[in-house]
Amino acid sequence: MTYDTILFDLDGTLLYTLEDLTDSINYMLDKYGFPTHSIDNVRRFVGNGLRKLVERALPEGADYENFEEFLKEFIEYYNCHNLIKTKPYDGVIETTEKLAAKGIKMAIVTNKGQTASDSLIEDFFAPHITIVVGDDGIHKRKPDPEPIEIALKKLGVTDKSKVLYVGDSEVDATTAENAGLDYILCTYGFRDMEDLEVFKPVKYINNFSDLLYLA
Repeated sequence: MTYDTILFDLDGTLLYTLEDLTDSINYMLDKYGFPTHSIDNVRRFVGNGLRKLVERALPEGADYENFEEFLKEFIEYYNCHNLIKTKPYDGVIETTEKLAAKGIKMAIVTNKGQTASDSLIEDFFAPHITIVVGDDGIHKRKPDPEPIEIALKKLGVTDKSKVLYVGDSEVDATTAENAGLDYILCTYGFRDMEDLEVFKPVKYINNFSDLLYLA
């Protein structure tokens, strides 16, 4: 099984970001007088971008009268506090370095905001991964295949049969299927196996370094 291109999800796949996301949303909820959430609740809220995270965290959801103000302030706060507890999962840095040495093209496709994504890729993955397609508020978000197509265009890749997508959630599985890509699901991320077992990936992996045997 040989691939020459790998696209990665970010949160829950490459980076453990859950604590910074939890701390940031809880800071905002407390500031506005709302009840806060456990880290396990927030784990269930993430995967569809920061707007959806806020919708799920607020008691009134998107119907909250000051929703846009809350969202804007939350994004600004998170962008300044997204490197406190965030860290790569075991083996991620070493494995991406080895994949790059093998000539594998790589990019990140995420529903995280573009500003935060750019910051995290610079801090953790450059120069081995330099392309990240985040939520810029213009193109559609995963599970729509549009961000996948944007990433492949940036990489100069046209043959999807040699592209592998790697993620950790039902959003990632559906994204890959919508884009017509083979995909792998990581079992160490933000979803439980019972959420993932309904899908049909090429493989489930418990360790990120297992990718070296597939590419």
